[in-house]
Order: sequence, then structure tokens, then C-alpha cells
Amino acid sequence: MLEPTPSCLLWDIDGTLIDTTKLIAAALDHIYNRFYHRTLSETELRALIGTPLKHQIRVFGEPEAFGTDENTVIRAFIEYYEAHRDQERILLPVISILKEGKRRGFPTGLVTSKNRAEIANTLPRLNIADDVDVVITADDTPNPKPAPDGLLAALECLHIPLAQRPLAVYIGDTVHDVQAAQAAGIRSIAVTWGAAPRSLLEAQKPTALCDTPAALACLLFGTSSVTDSESTI
Repeated sequence: MLEPTPSCLLWDIDGTLIDTTKLIAAALDHIYNRFYHRTLSETELRALIGTPLKHQIRVFGEPEAFGTDENTVIRAFIEYYEAHRDQERILLPVISILKEGKRRGFPTGLVTSKNRAEIANTLPRLNIADDVDVVITADDTPNPKPAPDGLLAALECLHIPLAQRPLAVYIGDTVHDVQAAQAAGIRSIAVTWGAAPRSLLEAQKPTALCDTPAALACLLFGTSSVTDSESTI
């Protein structure tokens, strides 16, 4: 069990609460082919996950250099994602852990690289509105992960005292999540069921590394009321 007790639980979304790795990679591949006539390898696409869409669409340069613009490319990405949203898999065991943390009294927040438009589509499908105290998107802070801005904004919104902030925990699936937590001076739990390979996460030296939702529940609560075999929806 994680000691001392966390002052709050902050969660990433993509790859952590929902399995979206293949869908995001496919949506990125779609816009890169359509607007830039370029492709990236699957490894390169997965490495971009966890960074904001505004950054992802500039991998090859400014959209205007390719005869388009930011809004057009972002809209095309979101349209592709939503058209294929049946590939989005909500990880019910992990959702159960988030809900259990809130039930136990932990201030709970989401800090995501999704923008507000993406969150407006995805968040209602997670059914966690009553379990989350604050949501910080890529549009809410000037510097995205791996900068600490989003995490610091969440701590401020949750009114976590300065002395208690090092006890906060951020749970995510990418190196950007671990780096952001370290930059914010809080603890990180890296989960291996998302976009980043275990070896890359381990190299970042997170506070803890969890391979299954049951292991995460045990780490946070000392016991697990979830099973890794619970279905997704």
C-alpha cells in the first residue's frame, strides 16, 4: 500500500481510464495522410499519445505550410475519432478504482492532454461526473505535459495545502505523465496497459509501476475489490 496516504488522486484519461491507443494512432495516421501526405510508424504514433492535439498536428510543421489550418485538421481528427468511437474501450476495473477512491474521500481530478472539444465528447461516456471534483484539459493551461502546469492547476482547484502536495498522486500511462508528476513535485503511478511500453515507463523511475488494475487497487487501498477480468464497454 502506498504510504503516506495520498492527499488526492489525479488521473490521466487516454490509456489509463479508457483504451484508446489504437484509435488515437489511427486518427493521427488518418490526418497525417490526408493533410500532410506523410506517415509515421506505429511506435512513433504511440509516442505522441499523451501530448495535446495542437502539438500532434505540428509534427511535420505548421498546417498552413501544407495548405490547411489548425482548426480544419483538429476537426478532421475529432470527426474520425467519433466516427470510430466503437473502438474506444472503457476500462471498467480502473473506473471502479477511481470511484472507490472518491468514495473513500480522496479529492479526485482528471488531468488530460485532450482539449475541451474532445473531453465534451468522451467524458459523458465514462459515467464519472459525480466522482470527479475537477477536470483540467490541454486548453486550460499554457504549457502541456510533460510540463507540470495541469497538475499544479488541479492541486490549486482541489485546495490541496502546499505541505500536502508532495503526497498527491498522478496515475497515467505515458512517459509524459511521469515527467509531469516529477516536475510538479508529486508522486507518480505508471500503468502499463496504455500507450507506453513498460520498459520506457520503468526508465522514468515513477514512484510505482502497476501492470494490472488489481495491483493498482492494492497499491492505493491495500486491498482490491476489482478483478482484472472485468469486461470493458
